[in-house]
Amino acid sequence: MTDTAIDRPDQTASRSLLFVAGATAALFAANLYYAQPLLTTIARDLGLPPRFAGSVVSASQMGYGLGLFFLVPLSDIIENRRLVLTCSVLTLIGIIGVACSHSAMTFLFFALMIGIFSSGAQVLIPYLSHIIPEARRGRILGNVMAGILTTIMLARPFALFVAAAWGWRSVYFLSAFATAMLGIALWRTMPPRQPHEHIAYKRTIISMFVLFGSERRVRRRTMYQAILFACFTMFWAAIPILLAERFGFSKPEIGLFALVGAGGVMAAPVAGRIADRGAVWIGTVLSSVVVVAAFLCSGLSLYWAAPIALAVASLIIDGAIQISQMLSRIIVLDVAPAIRGRINALYMTTVYFSGAVGSMLGVSIYFSGGWSAVVMMGMLAGSAVFLAAMAERWSGLAGRTPASGGIDGVAGPETSGR
Repeated sequence: MTDTAIDRPDQTASRSLLFVAGATAALFAANLYYAQPLLTTIARDLGLPPRFAGSVVSASQMGYGLGLFFLVPLSDIIENRRLVLTCSVLTLIGIIGVACSHSAMTFLFFALMIGIFSSGAQVLIPYLSHIIPEARRGRILGNVMAGILTTIMLARPFALFVAAAWGWRSVYFLSAFATAMLGIALWRTMPPRQPHEHIAYKRTIISMFVLFGSERRVRRRTMYQAILFACFTMFWAAIPILLAERFGFSKPEIGLFALVGAGGVMAAPVAGRIADRGAVWIGTVLSSVVVVAAFLCSGLSLYWAAPIALAVASLIIDGAIQISQMLSRIIVLDVAPAIRGRINALYMTTVYFSGAVGSMLGVSIYFSGGWSAVVMMGMLAGSAVFLAAMAERWSGLAGRTPASGGIDGVAGPETSGR
C-alpha cells in the first residue's frame, strides 16, 4: 500500500516542515515535564496532600498514554494533518485550563487533557518517517529525536526558572503562547497525508494487539524501555524533593541541577552510531548496567554529602535512558509503513504508562522509605533489564529477526537485523 504523502517524499520534506513538525513534537512532549520539578509547589497551591503530589505529573502522563492508545492509531486511517491540528487546538485548551486552575480536580482534569492530545507528537514522528526519503530518514529522524530529547531535558530547568521568577502558572501561559504559534506554522506548512487504509476504528484498535504480537523484537524493546523509563521518571520526580529537603536547594538551584541532566541528550548520537553498527543488544546491556551504577552513585552521594556526585549520577542516568530510547525507536519505526502508526502507538502507550507509574512511585517511595528506597528500586529495575537482555542472548534470540504475520492484508516482517 502507498500513502499520498510519500508519492514524492523528497519534495514534501522541506526544511521548514521538518523544523516546524520537530518543534511541535518537542513542545507536545515538554508539556508532560513542566510539572515534574514543581509538583510539591503545585500540590501545595492546590491543596493536595504531599503523598499525592505525584499525581500532578502522573495525570498528564496517564493522559498521554490514553492518547497514544486511542488517538495515535488513527494516523493509519485518518488524514494526518487534520489529526495533528486538532490535537494542537485541544492541547492549547488544556494548557490554558491548567494555568487557570484553582482546585486539584480542575488541574488534574486539564492535565489529563494535555496528556491525551499531546500524543499528537507520536502522529508527527511516523508522519515524518513517511515523507522523508529513505536515504535520509535515519539521519533526519535522529536529529528530530535529538531535538525532542533536548526539549524534554530543558523543560524541567525552564519550568523552575520561570516559576521562581513569575510563579508556576506563568510556565503554562508561555507554553500556551508557543503552542498557538507553532499550531499556526504547522497549519501553513504541513502537507496532507491520507492513508489508504479503510478500517473501522474498533478493528484498528484490535489490530494493534495482533500486529504487536507479531513483532517479537518490538515486544522485547517495549519491555526494556518501559522499565528504564519508569526509572527515569521515578528519579526526576523524587530528586527535587531530596535536593530541597536534604541540601536546602532553592528553585533556581534545582533548575541548575536539572540543566546538568539535560546534558544526557548528547548520548542520542551515540545511540545512532550503535544502531548503525548493529550493536543494539550491546547498547541495551550497557545502558542497563550504567543505570544500576548511576543509582548506586546517587545513593552513596548522600553518605559523602556531595551534591556533585548526585549531579553526575543524574547526567549518567539521563544519558543511559536516552541511548535506550533511541535504540528502541529505531527498531519500532523499522516495521512496515502501513502498520507503523499502530505499532508505535502501542509501544509508546506501554512506555508512558510505565513512566506515569514511575512518577507516582518515586514520590510515594521517597516519603515512605527515603532516598535509599528510591535507589534500591532503581537498581532492581536496571538489573531486571540486564538479566532479561542476557537471557535473550543465552536463548539465542538476540539478533534473530523471524518473519511476522500480517493483518488486513498488510505483511509485517521484522525487516531489520539491528
